[in-house]
Amino acid sequence: MLRHEDIAKVSEIKAEFGQLAKVADRFLVWLKFFEFASVHSSLRGLKLKGYQANQLFAALITLPFISYASVHALLKSGINTPLDAKKDTYYRMKNRDDINWQNLLRDFVNQFIRIVTKSGEPNSGNRVLVVDDTLLAKTGKLIEGVGRLWDHVSNRSVLGLRLLVLAYYDGKSFLPLNFSFHREKGKRDDKPYGLTKSEYKKQFKRVRAPKSPQATNKKLLDEDKLTSAIRMVNQALKHLKVDYLLMDSWFTSKKFIDLAHKHRINLIGMVKMGNMNYTFKGIPMNASELLNRFKKKPKRCRKLHSHYIEITAELDEKPIKLFFSRFGKGKWHLLLSTDTTLSYIKMMELYQIRWGIEVFFKEAKQYLNLGKSQSNDFSAQVADTAIALIQYVLLTLKKRFGEYETKGEFLEMRKPRFSVSQSINDYGAYCLKSLSLL
Repeated sequence: MLRHEDIAKVSEIKAEFGQLAKVADRFLVWLKFFEFASVHSSLRGLKLKGYQANQLFAALITLPFISYASVHALLKSGINTPLDAKKDTYYRMKNRDDINWQNLLRDFVNQFIRIVTKSGEPNSGNRVLVVDDTLLAKTGKLIEGVGRLWDHVSNRSVLGLRLLVLAYYDGKSFLPLNFSFHREKGKRDDKPYGLTKSEYKKQFKRVRAPKSPQATNKKLLDEDKLTSAIRMVNQALKHLKVDYLLMDSWFTSKKFIDLAHKHRINLIGMVKMGNMNYTFKGIPMNASELLNRFKKKPKRCRKLHSHYIEITAELDEKPIKLFFSRFGKGKWHLLLSTDTTLSYIKMMELYQIRWGIEVFFKEAKQYLNLGKSQSNDFSAQVADTAIALIQYVLLTLKKRFGEYETKGEFLEMRKPRFSVSQSINDYGAYCLKSLSLL
């Protein structure tokens, strides 16, 4: 007969297994509702060592939801997967250059929009594009394309890649729409990308077909973020209806303002207190000069507990509205809008939507392993990033329609602390098999 403490352990294992089974079961049902198989059908014609790429992709997508962080962890667990593929097969798929991961992500977002539209949900808010970047820290100097980048959070140089993301907000949900990687060569010829010449030469390199998607992604590494962001926005506006474009001070520029006027959408962006000249009543003035002229008579906003200055001006003969804003005794911050009809409160409400991309970065890094890939092959870095973003899209739709559950219910799952029984292994195999049939 088992001792009391052993009984307690068995009960705890059963409880944790029951929770895992419940979450995985519901996630599989949800993927069927999403018509998961039809969205990744573009991979169906690709084979790796006799395995269909779409089936390998399906297994990779479901890993976090059956409590495994990686392919290595899955195969090490002893689960009998329906594909019986070895880890090298999955890695070969990630390393392929002919898979357009950005297009696959776009297909999942489009499917999200189709489902929402089909449901008959009324548009409950402004449709918004948000552009921002984040630093993905890496540990290996041999990783293809990696370099030293300045981290504004820790105020130090960090080895890694810069991830630029364009996101879409439809009034309720926040979705990653497109992405690209970037690095900075730096000003020192003897230390390209912040590395010694010896370190740079030792980095992983391989020849790719010139017109392949991953060869294109590799070229974009050295393209400036502003050019890439503008290209992404232009691509998105071909198939999305958008009311506002939001960005922080790094991206707010004359080029983006011209783009907003060209596409007849409105831009709201934080602006640096620099030397950019605005025209106020025919007089060119920079931000500091405008602030000095009006800061003695700021307006008070009781709702936001702040003070603000509202100025209608011009930039390159285009009408704009400037808002100087200050909370308490802090510094004045400047926001610019091409929508001259906006009030201060409405402008702040819209600009706060931009915070959604910061939440996305935090959740995707914490729960979906965004940026955790340490593969030396740049193609695998792109693949792992796309997979994390697609998982986020799936969970966002689940959150929107699935009984008001939070993403945390799925994302907080961890392996049981005690040895996993064969029944749990069988259940993991069932999950993977079910997913491959969806």
